[in-house]
Amino acid sequence: MDVGSARVLAADATLQRRYRRGDGTEAWLFVGYFAQQQVNSQIHSPRNCIPAGGWTVSSLENVHLTLNEAAHPATHMRITRNEYSDDVFYWFSTQGGRMGGEYALKWDLVRNSLARRPTNAAFVRYTAARADSAALHELMGLMQPSLDQVLGKAGLK
Repeated sequence: MDVGSARVLAADATLQRRYRRGDGTEAWLFVGYFAQQQVNSQIHSPRNCIPAGGWTVSSLENVHLTLNEAAHPATHMRITRNEYSDDVFYWFSTQGGRMGGEYALKWDLVRNSLARRPTNAAFVRYTAARADSAALHELMGLMQPSLDQVLGKAGLK
């Protein structure tokens, strides 16, 4: 991530990794942690950031991913740019749980703010070429237990 993007994102901590299988397929993981969200200043939505990066969102749907026999709410975007077509899965984790969409995240922020509870949150995004969908799902399944453990230490579900 370049310096300008990091400044706009304003996360307290980020992790970005590229994973490559022996056959050359690649999948990416990005996690952004926000120690305190505030109303009108929260996690940036991929619905805005991805198109701002020159990608076209060709489909967008709320889904439930099954990772390690547990259902996880998420948003699935199919994005295109030039000859590239990628699948993006993302969700948010807060003390209230996992949520797949921005409206649920906003409601969680308002509810926690009114109750004077912590508003820390994480944004989790996985990305791979559409042709590498199997590798993407494999990575999500492999990474989820470790990711759950790290987010759990921050009080997130």
